[in-house]
Amino acid sequence: MTTAPNIKAHPLIDGYARLGIDLAGRYLARRRRRGGYRSAGRDDADLFLRWGVLGPVNTAGGHALAYPLGTRLKLPHGLANAIIFPHVLAFNASACPDKTAGVASMLGLGAGARANDILTSAMDYCQALGIEMRLSRHGAQGQDLPIWAEEAFAIKRLIDNNPRPLGSQDILSIYRSAL
Repeated sequence: MTTAPNIKAHPLIDGYARLGIDLAGRYLARRRRRGGYRSAGRDDADLFLRWGVLGPVNTAGGHALAYPLGTRLKLPHGLANAIIFPHVLAFNASACPDKTAGVASMLGLGAGARANDILTSAMDYCQALGIEMRLSRHGAQGQDLPIWAEEAFAIKRLIDNNPRPLGSQDILSIYRSAL
């Protein structure tokens, strides 16, 4: 089984991705119990979380969609990725069902094979961590989404890695779903 949904995936890098998902699945809930995420990646007491989340894996569409959220809404990159994660995971499910099932299993999502089941369970997972998952709650407005979709689509170094072709209209649909 491989995990990182990326057309440039490699077995060695997939091992890092599996480790990162496993560590995030184990340590994010602990971090929530300890009082939040603001110092995620900087807290020496959570080096395992830091190493697991900030690994040497080539990223794909999800990170491209997160960048405009960071620049436009001033969201930390990890938070922007968390908000977009369930939507991109569900979007990519048909292109990489084995990897999607692996991610769902490692995070304990219990997700079904349908994209809607994956979306719901991943949203529930993130919400249980205390993450506000609606872009509108972070200041996003519907009229801004088309330009953000174009900005994300322009990040070809990441968009081109996505396992399922991801056009600007797909990105806009994902943003609207997350609104």
